[in-house]
Amino acid sequence: MSRPDAPAAPPACAAVLLAAGAGRRMGHLPKSLLRRDGETLLARQVRLLAAAGAAHIAVVLGHHADSLLPELQRLDAGATRLSWAVNPEPDAGPGSSLRCGLALLPDAATVLVALADQPLLELGDMQAVLHAWQQRGAGTELLVPTHGGQPGHPIAFGPQLRAAVMAMADGQGVREWRRAHPQQVQHLPAAHARYCTDVDTPQNLERLQRECGVTLACPPGFSLSLWERAG
Repeated sequence: MSRPDAPAAPPACAAVLLAAGAGRRMGHLPKSLLRRDGETLLARQVRLLAAAGAAHIAVVLGHHADSLLPELQRLDAGATRLSWAVNPEPDAGPGSSLRCGLALLPDAATVLVALADQPLLELGDMQAVLHAWQQRGAGTELLVPTHGGQPGHPIAFGPQLRAAVMAMADGQGVREWRRAHPQQVQHLPAAHARYCTDVDTPQNLERLQRECGVTLACPPGFSLSLWERAG
């Protein structure tokens, strides 16, 4: 048994949730505040990551930080620690935002990285990524779910890739590392498109409703006309 004053053991799993984008193709709408069944996509992703076993979730804000912060402050992540940071340069690329999130996390055997505007992911999808990572082949440093050859999220990696990403220059991130080290990447092929489905345009919302029967409601205080102009 650990002494009461002993430092806590590093968590087995921690997560970064990226929510720094401007939503330009959606009329500058904060996409992660879109609601599915009354729950924001931001809250939904936090809930799923926590249920999957992430002991600490770091949310990275950017262009819509003022709109997203009240939602984060309302969230109850249960036993999971929830923290956030604002990327001062959200247009510097996903690697920049990822470094902001990783800087908030303690050491962890596994890091999951998810997007805040993925409306179809289920708990089983998160668990499948974690299981595949735990069963990864020798020399694997990155686990990427795919559908039809397209990479998706959440991705999983460990301390070695985390250190490499933290040492990269602005504008570089996991994508550049993956292209340079294909032999260290393991893919998780999926028969469904949930890992690869996010919402970038009004057309994405229409397709989501038409093909999946999922309707995303506009956040309070934002006009549907923004979507129309964005198209």
